[in-house]
Amino acid sequence: MQKTYTILLLLAVSLSNGIKAQVTQYSYTQLSKLFNSYSENDERGLVFVNLYISKAKKERKLSKLISAYDEAVYYSRSVDKKLSYADSAVALSMRSKNEDLMSWAYLKRGIVYYYNKRDYRRALQQYLIAFNHAKHTKDLYMRNKIVYHLGIVRLYLGYYEEAACHFSDTANYYEENISAKDHLNIRLNNESGYLNSIYCLSSCYKYLGEFKKEDSLVDLGLKRIKDPEDFSLELAYFQKGKGIQLLRDGKDELAWRHLKFSERILKHEEDFASLAKVEFYLGKFYWKSGNRKMSLIYFNKVDSILSKFKFITPEINANYQYLISDAKERRDERKQLYYTNRLISIDSVMKADFAYLSSRIHREYDVDSLNEDRHRLLRKNKIGEVLIVVIILLSFGIVYYFIVRFKNKEERLTVKYNQLLEKLSKKDDIDAENTSTLKIPTKEIYSRELIDKVKKNLKIFEEKAKFRDKKLTLEEAAKMVGCKRNALSYILNTHLNTNFTQYLKVLRIKYITEKLMEDDSTYLKYSMDTLAEECGMKNRQVFSNHFLELNGIRPTDFVRKRVEEQNKDKEK
Repeated sequence: MQKTYTILLLLAVSLSNGIKAQVTQYSYTQLSKLFNSYSENDERGLVFVNLYISKAKKERKLSKLISAYDEAVYYSRSVDKKLSYADSAVALSMRSKNEDLMSWAYLKRGIVYYYNKRDYRRALQQYLIAFNHAKHTKDLYMRNKIVYHLGIVRLYLGYYEEAACHFSDTANYYEENISAKDHLNIRLNNESGYLNSIYCLSSCYKYLGEFKKEDSLVDLGLKRIKDPEDFSLELAYFQKGKGIQLLRDGKDELAWRHLKFSERILKHEEDFASLAKVEFYLGKFYWKSGNRKMSLIYFNKVDSILSKFKFITPEINANYQYLISDAKERRDERKQLYYTNRLISIDSVMKADFAYLSSRIHREYDVDSLNEDRHRLLRKNKIGEVLIVVIILLSFGIVYYFIVRFKNKEERLTVKYNQLLEKLSKKDDIDAENTSTLKIPTKEIYSRELIDKVKKNLKIFEEKAKFRDKKLTLEEAAKMVGCKRNALSYILNTHLNTNFTQYLKVLRIKYITEKLMEDDSTYLKYSMDTLAEECGMKNRQVFSNHFLELNGIRPTDFVRKRVEEQNKDKEK
């Protein structure tokens, strides 16, 4: 298989240099395996997608070509490119006169308009065309996917009653089609569709003021999620909903826990639209509790997200009212002007994009008053020579601050690095101490023979570094060591004082740390992505966080310190 991939990679390079090659001898499956190894917006995947396109054109396979353009949308980084590929897919589907192909193509183009262009009304148009072509389809999964996206855009634009009808339909469909007999991926897709539908339905009820219905759906969602790893985003949404519900009920401390839980997942998954809402409610929590400093940190995080990703969320417009209020109290006219400008700008966008919604929103601010404040602040903020001098001095101060900060940071990193080296040198003593303090129950639920066998096989499992498979599950590991998943979980918890997730984390970080500690280790030259891959971590961010958690230092800093240490040794 590796040989085949190498040949295909050389073929792709040859084609990109203008050298003729016969792509027809390679299957669509082989080509799709290559581009499927890349993540969204990674244009390296386009090399293989273009091969797929060339093959489909040469063989005049219209459905394959449409599918290839869909893949090109996924791997393109440029929004304009995404839209161009989506347009091509629509044009080809119209030529095919196949209603299902046309439905899929218009749905995909609508998704680009919604998530990438943030043109919500155009997205709604595409979804409606897709729905029209799917009126007589037998592909009920596709039809409900269109209905779900219709609900999403109508929810965003404020058509809550219509959106609620859509989500009720899709929730019923997905729930009816969840079956243990289906392939795992199909079952997970339907379960995810159901969970997302009832969450969006709960949001509709929240905006309609039907809080009892909202609360019951949030609680239902939390009960339905048995495995957080399969539905991490959905879990984050329901945790967010639960936090907002508890804030509304005055249970602030409990609400904070749910919101923080949601925040961690959303940051990791990079769902910034949902994250902005969580940060806003955390800001409200701290404002209400009297911690003004923390509340402003969160409100400014919201501003940063909204500024960077250019989306408007009517629900969290109040974010700027808090910031303006604080700036007024502190007589910080510069920040008051900035936040006033931001709120006026958002209000103008809302009037254009949310014509229906903006007429129903009760504004707690007067736009005319905001404009008067802005003009007054602009007149007072004419920059003079004194301000320029202050800025120059401030710049020097900032430079000095960062120099000192860098120096202090380096000193702290050196301490952390040396502490880690000392810890590694005493590894055997620490392991022995941990083992001696472990309390084994007097009455076991599994036989001593099974426990001893599993512990022995776990050592072999560790020695052969089988934990490096990043897709490894508890059930697969149990098979490797000769027991059921429940037995392995029990032995890890009771006899090794850990759980499966923590066990893998420690083994992987220990493995890669030891590799980096080897003399003249080639691992020191690897990128963080490669190091994460080598030890079985999901991605570089997870790897970096786990390395920091267990070693007290980021892997980038550890590698840099290790290289510096080796260079000093060579100079000696």
